[in-house]
Amino acid sequence: MTQQGAHGRSTSRGRTAKRNQKVAVLAATGLIVASGATITSLAAWSDTEWVFGGAGTQNSISASVFEVNQNVTADLTDTNWTNDLASPGGRIDFSIAAQSLYPEVPVYGYVRLRTTVKSLAGDLTLNAPALAPGGDADLFAALQYGAKIVPSPAACTSASYAAAANPVVVTSGTATSVGSTPGAFELAAGTATLPGAEKVVCFELVLPAQLTDALQGKIAQPIWNFTAESKL
Repeated sequence: MTQQGAHGRSTSRGRTAKRNQKVAVLAATGLIVASGATITSLAAWSDTEWVFGGAGTQNSISASVFEVNQNVTADLTDTNWTNDLASPGGRIDFSIAAQSLYPEVPVYGYVRLRTTVKSLAGDLTLNAPALAPGGDADLFAALQYGAKIVPSPAACTSASYAAAANPVVVTSGTATSVGSTPGAFELAAGTATLPGAEKVVCFELVLPAQLTDALQGKIAQPIWNFTAESKL
């Protein structure tokens, strides 16, 4: 028999009412689990975070740079470094002696090379020369050349060129029709504020002993280029 309360209502009904009230309270706070699912009806705070790519103290990223400049003057304070991408490029001065070449008497000229500020390091290869338009093909074909790395423009002379310590770029006596053999050399990288350390390439140009008189008074302009490739 169901017991009656003081006012005639059953005790079981009272317990049911209290339980329903508790369920209602829990549901309102989002803490009740009904049918295996959590009720999340309350509002939530939201936030968004953004980031961007930087590099050290720089607020952006950037591609690397590889740039080689040349200078054909002897003045080490000269700031007239150029970037000559088209033929014929900078003029190497083989001295006034090159106006009257004589068999087996070499002449010398140089170019200074370096990387620019912020440039990567690179490997350079000296390629075989070409004949500029208007020159005599027979005289050009008779020419022989070589190239070495020398300490300074002042060291691009017959005596200094012969020094064994100077690295060979192209072997002396190479015919103009023959490419460089492995004549690659490295240029150091530039820094954030300074260009890379320069290297001086000294060219030797000579006519061999056996020539025909028909070459006398002929003119020719040899043109060289360096192939450059960056490296880390």
